[in-house]
Amino acid sequence: MQYHKIDQNDLDILKTYISDDERFITKPTEHWDHDQFKTVRAMPDLVIQPVTNEEVTKVVKYASDHNIPLVPRGNSTGLMGANLTVDGGISLDMIKMNKILEYSPESLNMTVQAGIRLKDIEEFLADKPFTYMPAPAMHWAAIGGNVDTNAGGLKAIKYGVTREHIRELKVALTDGKLYKFGSKAVKSASGYSLKDIIIGSEGTLGVVTEVTIRLYPRPRKAINAIIPFPTLDDAIKSIPAILASGVVPTTVEFMGRKVIQLWEKYYNETFPISEGDGFIILGIDAFTDEELQAELKQALAATKPFNAMKAVVLDADSEEAKKIWACREALLLAIQKSTPKMDEVDICVPINHIPDVLHRIDELEKEQNMRIPNFGHAGDGNLHIYLCSDDMSDEEFKKKSDYVITELYKTAKSLDGNMSGEHGIGYARKDWFESYYGKDYTDILRKIKRVFDPNYVINPDKIFPAE
Repeated sequence: MQYHKIDQNDLDILKTYISDDERFITKPTEHWDHDQFKTVRAMPDLVIQPVTNEEVTKVVKYASDHNIPLVPRGNSTGLMGANLTVDGGISLDMIKMNKILEYSPESLNMTVQAGIRLKDIEEFLADKPFTYMPAPAMHWAAIGGNVDTNAGGLKAIKYGVTREHIRELKVALTDGKLYKFGSKAVKSASGYSLKDIIIGSEGTLGVVTEVTIRLYPRPRKAINAIIPFPTLDDAIKSIPAILASGVVPTTVEFMGRKVIQLWEKYYNETFPISEGDGFIILGIDAFTDEELQAELKQALAATKPFNAMKAVVLDADSEEAKKIWACREALLLAIQKSTPKMDEVDICVPINHIPDVLHRIDELEKEQNMRIPNFGHAGDGNLHIYLCSDDMSDEEFKKKSDYVITELYKTAKSLDGNMSGEHGIGYARKDWFESYYGKDYTDILRKIKRVFDPNYVINPDKIFPAE
């Protein structure tokens, strides 16, 4: 795809849309050339930091009319290069659009600008009876990025992913108009859900500027049970039994001793449980202590046939529980610290097939002589799998990584799984997309892309190739 290179005339016109020189950056630094992974780097020609819907709509329309690629960007916590300006052009950095616009507890919703961080939403709601339930591990991620990737997180098994918690979006499209998709009403049987097409589109269809989120009554009681098992295989096999017991946990996470040891090493910490090589972190919330204890008893009984060791039960606000969650949430960064380069796969499979994926990872580790640490969301079948370069050359790592990624996608597809559970496809995985889902399916997505973005300028070269 051939795009127009930004020239002085473009700069002069675009500058008239932005009132503040500090938000119109003609000499971007490396801050804007990467995401959390830093595996692929691409520098934009221009960075614009809008603060109003009007600024966004004007810039988006100009980019479309003049064939300039434009990439929306949040807090850059993505892992698949979805916010990289791989074709140059404009990086539309939304992080200054970070205000809470309306808090409506009587309607169980709250409207925020797309650049606000999850952390800021959590802090605003901390002393209120309502909360925003989705819990991605990166609390400094912007809500617009969570919408664009349909982020999952730790509570998806009980409360669902981002999609289930979005009531309404304001979206700037290439015609220069701001559209409202969805509504603040709870239900709709009124035509196509364009809101749900935008959610998970990785910023390829338009620019989200405002998000109305669902508020949920804050649970009164919460506990965590950390259950050790002799092996990770034992731990994973217990999950269907827990869910079949009638208990609906808030969270079911898995991790093994090997990946915990990386956290201990690089964070100078000690995991509070010394026995076992496989662990399930079970989170349960309820209205009363009686409900909580009844669900916990039922869940723990379900794990006994799978060689479960003595569970450590903690109040969710205890210091020990906080340490265990700090370990879980820092596993990605601990793995990243352990190797010069890293790549990642976050396939999602039916939960009863998680052991099949873990066995294939073990085979690939031995076959390729590559370290492939992993952990994930046992309750929804979403695995986070990391490929470590260690002492390999860049060429060797690239060759082995491509092979391992291809094999893991083959495994996921054979189990009726998906390429990504929450991190998205982005730029890094777009070349695998059509072979995974097929040309007919991908061509339908291409047609949708052209309806929203006829000039193919909004976050191009992401999810799937243009042709």
